[in-house]
Amino acid sequence: MPGPRFPFLLFFCLFIAVACSPERVEVVSETDEKQYQLGQDYKSQGRMEEALEAFQRVIDIRRVAPESHLEAGYIYLRTLKDPVRAIYHFDRYLQHSPQSPQATQVRQLIETAQKEFARQLPAQPYEGELDRIDMMDLVKTLKEENDSLKRDLISATARVEQLEKVLGQARRATLGGMDPGNVSALNSLQPAVQRPAVSPNQTERVQAPGPSDAPRSYTVQSGDTLSGISRQVYGTPSRWIDIYQANRDRLSSESALRVGQELRIP
Repeated sequence: MPGPRFPFLLFFCLFIAVACSPERVEVVSETDEKQYQLGQDYKSQGRMEEALEAFQRVIDIRRVAPESHLEAGYIYLRTLKDPVRAIYHFDRYLQHSPQSPQATQVRQLIETAQKEFARQLPAQPYEGELDRIDMMDLVKTLKEENDSLKRDLISATARVEQLEKVLGQARRATLGGMDPGNVSALNSLQPAVQRPAVSPNQTERVQAPGPSDAPRSYTVQSGDTLSGISRQVYGTPSRWIDIYQANRDRLSSESALRVGQELRIP
């Protein structure tokens, strides 16, 4: 009975044709795939690496899986900071869904990933490291120059003080070699100087001492200046520098006089 056999053979041939077809009939949509939904659950829990594995399994199972490519691209770009793999998955999405409503946004994501890739190139961190090394070398050089200048200043100050001592000794030697009459005449030109106070609240003024009793100290009074003291002691204000140099251990500057302070008179 050939009649009943024909429908059966026709159905069997159709089944074989579908089963052997290079394109399998899609019964379940991609977003309904169990692994895709599992990937979405992992992503909502912040378990991004597990979500990525689930989306990758969907990609492996299905020949066309644009939504899984898109989700994988997001994870690679935003979480794993891998712009190269992100660009790959975004590009696969556009190949499968070039006219989708999200196509424009995905192209923008590709541009973002390309910029991120350029930013991660080793040239920029390397240049930054070179700049940092150059700056450290500059700071080191400036510090060495500053230390050298400090040493030069200390050395120069010591030489000046040594010269001042030599000049003071030469001045005293010159005065010591003068004729006694000239020394007496020089002493007679010196005005009265103040001797140390004889009581806590009272001081006395004395006349210029003779050759054997040269003034050795002066007690600062209110309104005194070094040039004024020089005028009182030596008859000229120009020798204030001698008084200042003789009292460098007591005066921080030529104007740092304190009432009641005792100064050495060279």
